[in-house]
Amino acid sequence: MRSYFSHGKVLLAGEYAVLAGVEALAFPTRIGQWQHVWEMPAKGVSKMVWQSKDADGSVWFECRIDTDIMHATETTDEGTSDTLIKLLREIQLVNPALFEHRNIRIETQCEFDRTFGLGSSSTLVCNLAKWSGMDAFKLQKSVFGGSGYDIAVGMLGKPVVYWLEEDRPCWSNWQFSGQLSQDWFLVFPGEKQNSRESLNAVHEKLDLMSRDVALLQQMNACIGAIKQPRSLPMLEAMLEMWQALLGQRLELPRAYDNLGIAAVKGGLCKYLGAWGGDVLLVNQTTLDAYPELVESMTIQPWNEFIINQ
Repeated sequence: MRSYFSHGKVLLAGEYAVLAGVEALAFPTRIGQWQHVWEMPAKGVSKMVWQSKDADGSVWFECRIDTDIMHATETTDEGTSDTLIKLLREIQLVNPALFEHRNIRIETQCEFDRTFGLGSSSTLVCNLAKWSGMDAFKLQKSVFGGSGYDIAVGMLGKPVVYWLEEDRPCWSNWQFSGQLSQDWFLVFPGEKQNSRESLNAVHEKLDLMSRDVALLQQMNACIGAIKQPRSLPMLEAMLEMWQALLGQRLELPRAYDNLGIAAVKGGLCKYLGAWGGDVLLVNQTTLDAYPELVESMTIQPWNEFIINQ
């Protein structure tokens, strides 16, 4: 048996605009997704048995695949198996010998709830790339699209500054002081967003944004201040400014709008990644002002959940 592990991710700032040329600031979570692989010689048809488990160990998806023709012969969910086969076909084009004359069993298990939006798809891509030797960014782009920041985080397991140059993924390591985030919390509403649909909804506005030089300069200045903050109040103010700029330009409701709460002095409440659900970043000031906010949601202290360095 061979085992592979990739970290989940959160995107502190740069959401959407990373596709318009702005830097993104991303962190790995301490938990992620495992992939265990067993391979045996096959005398006849080459087959793959796939099983995916949730954080509690329960099986949420199973399928059997004829890997000679890369077709699911049995499945518990056609949509999931169709996506899986697309990934496997891309791998097969690059490394066909991986499937020839072999019976393969793969088991995956997420350590986080899949509704948390921490990267159940991106960690799958990373683990498949580690197993197959394929370029994880190419595999991600061929099936899911997106900027690829989640792939960088999943593969490296470290915080990154991520950007695109002529559609090519680029990143540098980034260290973040845990003292700044000691009063930060991740809140999970349990309303997972589809990143592809979220990007498609703002595609035209992003295209206009990519040609607005003045706006991009303003957004890059905001990211620069977040990347190298002089104080915690400045950092949180820049995060609030970032979401105000982005929300106004893309005509998206902020977390405050969707939650039906007002911003409070010294407070912080921001979506991390796709807006509308998945995961929120709040500070203690906001929690003190709205204690009922998290009554029906899962909450985790940032420093216990995130790898800062």
